[in-house]
Amino acid sequence: MNITEDFRDERFKTYILENYCENREWIQTSDVEQIVSLQLASQKYSSLKGIEHFTSLEELDCSYNNLMELDISRNINLRKLNCNKNEIHALNLTSNRKLEVLDCGFNRIRKLDISRNAMLVKLDCYWNILSELQVDHNPNLEELSCGYNALFNIDLDQNARLSRLDCGNNYLISLNVKECPSLLEIRCNNNHLTELDVSLNPALQSLRCFNNHIKGLDISHNVLLAELYCSENKISKLDTSRNPKLARLDYSNNLIAEPDHTIKGVGTFVYDVSLSSYSATLSYKEKELAISVAVATKAGMKRLSPTIKKAWEHFDQLCDSALALIASMHPDEDASELILSGLEFAGDRTFRLGYDAGDSPAGQLYIYAPFNHKLEMDSELIYEVY
Repeated sequence: MNITEDFRDERFKTYILENYCENREWIQTSDVEQIVSLQLASQKYSSLKGIEHFTSLEELDCSYNNLMELDISRNINLRKLNCNKNEIHALNLTSNRKLEVLDCGFNRIRKLDISRNAMLVKLDCYWNILSELQVDHNPNLEELSCGYNALFNIDLDQNARLSRLDCGNNYLISLNVKECPSLLEIRCNNNHLTELDVSLNPALQSLRCFNNHIKGLDISHNVLLAELYCSENKISKLDTSRNPKLARLDYSNNLIAEPDHTIKGVGTFVYDVSLSSYSATLSYKEKELAISVAVATKAGMKRLSPTIKKAWEHFDQLCDSALALIASMHPDEDASELILSGLEFAGDRTFRLGYDAGDSPAGQLYIYAPFNHKLEMDSELIYEVY
């Protein structure tokens, strides 16, 4: 049976003719009905009309194309489908009962019905326009990535096999993972959660829940936890004493009061909860000098301590270098009249010396000389007006 006319996209038609039709100029049903796998990624296809004749198809990758629709209702043997990075608005999967892996991310899908896909093991539907997603008919689901949608709720009570969950960047106000004891990884960052209970997730290794409204976080039952990013919440206390494997931790921008940090030969740095950073006021040439450190944890202070100590030990030379650079950049001005205003350290160990240059038409002018952690000065100055 000649089915050539069913292939609307000339690129797709040419690909089938050149690879499966024995140098003929037409396509027969027998040419395609036994094909099991098609790799069609990044071919600029605008239509896959004709795909309905691939009745034995088990794997289809049509990602990174220009598809606005995809009809796979007659591909009932399909097990793996990757159609991400297209412009698909709807996807009907009711006939694809054997589907195990689905990646439909980066499309424009508003509704996704997977109630007939009980064999589904992995689902990626990130970066769509989904306002709801029901996975209660998918008991075999092990990996779920539904981030960057418009979800307000997701029910995981029937997903006991779930090992990886990424539901970040939605509008979730609650997340119940108590029925998911196999979870290894949770990413629920950038939502509106006020609480998160992970006490029944003993296998958990990675948790990213930053930028929510969480007030308390108990990780005492997560002894395998190796990574925790819970910054930008409202947590006032965090006990990590039962997490011996915890290697990566960020709890900055919370309500946790960090202990003071003393650097021998320099001074004591005090944590400011409102700014989530450390600062100190030291004496230099009989005047007070404000030093700020843009780190939110004592561990961060420990990492920066060698750089801070080294900079303080060579502070006279640093000031001389900074003033010399300013003088060379502004030969008509007297750099010696500038007032040293502060020393600012960043989390990457770079720092800058600030000088008050007085009033300008736009406001109070400050000139900064930037340095790297080796105390090497940049050749470009930074100007800021307040």
